[in-house]
Amino acid sequence: MNTAPATISQSVESFKTHLLEQDKSLNTIKSYTQDLNHFLKWIHQRYEPPHLISDLTSTDLKDYERQLKSDQSIAPTTINRRLVALMKWSEFLVSIGSTNVNLSKNIKIKKIQKQNNIRWLTRKEVGKLLHAIELTKQQNHKKGMLHQTIVYLAVNLGLRVQEICNARIIDVDTQRGILRVNGKGDKHRMVPLSENTKEAIVKWLGERDSESEFLLMSSKSSHITTRAVQHIFKKYSKQLGIEITPHSLRHTYCKQLAQHGVDIQSIAELAGHSSIETTRVYVTPSIQELQSALKRTEF
Repeated sequence: MNTAPATISQSVESFKTHLLEQDKSLNTIKSYTQDLNHFLKWIHQRYEPPHLISDLTSTDLKDYERQLKSDQSIAPTTINRRLVALMKWSEFLVSIGSTNVNLSKNIKIKKIQKQNNIRWLTRKEVGKLLHAIELTKQQNHKKGMLHQTIVYLAVNLGLRVQEICNARIIDVDTQRGILRVNGKGDKHRMVPLSENTKEAIVKWLGERDSESEFLLMSSKSSHITTRAVQHIFKKYSKQLGIEITPHSLRHTYCKQLAQHGVDIQSIAELAGHSSIETTRVYVTPSIQELQSALKRTEF
């Protein structure tokens, strides 16, 4: 084992490496790093360098927690996220021998009533998006077919943006009506192809002229990137005045299943959720639904 890092900054870098080795997602690593850098900035303001781990105490972390919780400008969810990052990092320090004591042992997560803030689109909003894509097809048929296929993979099959980009032609089985998905954490699943999605894929395959193994490609690349997909949705969002992302369409897919009586376990299987708790939000009223209910019932 390498020598344990001496400074707090070095330990944060080591923690990032550890998370990569644990196959944590890039978004998770980015989030932990940002939150720990916020703590680092606080330490730099509190003490003169060098900022050694051996000089750090649980009192420092407790003081940081108090300051976070007293700041009314910070959302409770942000406070909790920063504290969780601190707790995970503290556990890592113990595991590599940088300290014998878990510095975050006295930290307590802020209690928050669970409410559903997830944003999904209404059927009317999805209709507006598909209408805009039809107009794109009139101007550039191939481009429009690409956009339509991407949207259907997200809203009719519930694929994550990376799953959309990684889909290969060999994964599509139109005879059996299924798509094989290489999902998050390298977990494989099969999802049923809806008729509209299957039709869009077949038409798209007839349009494209690349020999790429990947189902989707742009005019610039034989393998479309997540950034390119996000750029497409950003363009339609601006055009329609509706916030549309690959993930909001995935949320819409799950919500539609829940509203049409599909049981929570089946939704979890179709969406590739590792925990049923992730799926539970789709059977929990959203803030928008509660607002709508209030409008119907208020005096």
